[in-house]
Amino acid sequence: MMATCLIADDSKIIRMVLAKIMTNLGFDVIEAEDGEDVVKQWRKTPLDLIIMDWRLPVMEGIDVLYMIRSNVKMQQPKILFCSSLNDEAKIREALQGGADDYIMKPFDEEIIESKITMLGLI
Repeated sequence: MMATCLIADDSKIIRMVLAKIMTNLGFDVIEAEDGEDVVKQWRKTPLDLIIMDWRLPVMEGIDVLYMIRSNVKMQQPKILFCSSLNDEAKIREALQGGADDYIMKPFDEEIIESKITMLGLI
């Protein structure tokens, strides 16, 4: 069975680029454009991985992270932040809050693939 990855970014272009990379890596891809949608998708679909931006409309990525990690009864996907925010305090907050890793934009296929490999998903 293929692993499922949810990509959440308010930029359609970023979602398209990530979706292409993840499809090439053998994932089924679902997209979301805001934080609330991420939570809805996570509640109804078993996800192996969520790649999301910090800055999301409706609900920020960090709040989505806290909501998912605080709900221990639900399946816990790997969570990878992919953001242009390179503020060390924010990166630390995400990792201490339960994110599995943090990728800076701009990224390329190689970076994504190495992070996914380190998370044990490929």
